Order: sequence, then C-alpha cells, then structure tokens
Amino acid sequence: DSLGGGGARPYVSAMLKVPRLQGQFRTDDRARAAYAEGAGIYRIVPAGVAVPADVPDLRRLVRWAASSGTPLVARGAGSAMGGGNVGEGVVVDLTTLGPARFDVHAADRKAHVSAGITAGALDAAARAHGLQFPPMPSSGKWATLGGMAATNAAGASAVRSGSVRNWICALEWVDAEGESQ
Repeated sequence: DSLGGGGARPYVSAMLKVPRLQGQFRTDDRARAAYAEGAGIYRIVPAGVAVPADVPDLRRLVRWAASSGTPLVARGAGSAMGGGNVGEGVVVDLTTLGPARFDVHAADRKAHVSAGITAGALDAAARAHGLQFPPMPSSGKWATLGGMAATNAAGASAVRSGSVRNWICALEWVDAEGESQ
C-alpha cells in the first residue's frame, strides 16, 4: 500500500475528517516522505504530518487522534537515532509550536524554553553567562530540547553530568485527553 508496508491501516480512513488546525495538516506524498526518516536507519512513511501552530492547536489534534484512534508520533528535529521520531500514524512536528519561549535566568542557573528550541541555542545562551548545557549530544546544534527530553538524550559528558532528564526541573505537556499539564 502507499503507506509503506502491510496493508490498510484502520486509522487512514479517519484521515478524511482531519481536525481544523491553524497550523498545517498534510497527507500528500511529499510531506509524508519528508517525515518518513530521522537520523537513524528506520524508514516508516506516516499517514500524515501535522504542524500545530500553538498549544490549543495541539490539544485539538490530540483530541481528534484519541477519538479517531489515530496514533501520533511526536517529533522534534528528527536527530535521534532510535527511531522514535518516525511511525505509521500522524507525525506531529513540534519544532515551531508557539508561542516560542526562550528565557535564560543566569542567577538561578535555569532556563524556560519551548520544545522546539535547540540544545545548541540553549548552550550558546548559557555560555554568554558563563554557564553551559552539559547533556549535549553530537546533534546538539539542531536537536530540539523537546525531542531530547522525550528520548533522554545525552552526549559525551553523560558519564559526568548525566542525561538531559537530570537537567529538567519541570515540563508542560498535553496529555492523551488533550489537556495541558
């Protein structure tokens, strides 16, 4: 079939009644092919691609997915090697989810950032204050912090400083019912 494997998926028919989003929802072959691969070896063509504009948009998408039985695959920059950034359902690109937040509070040694901010940008902002963001993977210049949190990414300094979850104080997320936490 056109989804790249084993026969019809039950959620594909639900794709006909896509949610109204301020962002994008695409099912064309070009968009699906663009999100079929990440940095790893996996290639799984998704049923669609969603790029929600903001958190309310994301909530609508999650509620639609729950009611239609459509799997969602959250995705940042796609730099992870493990394959968690590809899948058969709808890939949800969170790199431009607004409103963007990027506040570094050097005195508190903390930052408040959006999921789409890259580790490289956070590290550069921290270094301007004599600080650093230690769990820097090799893809850190373009790896998004949301994706890093989802995969518990780490870098060469992980033995000394730990993975990214050791550096997270709090998260905001949208749960399976489409509510923000």
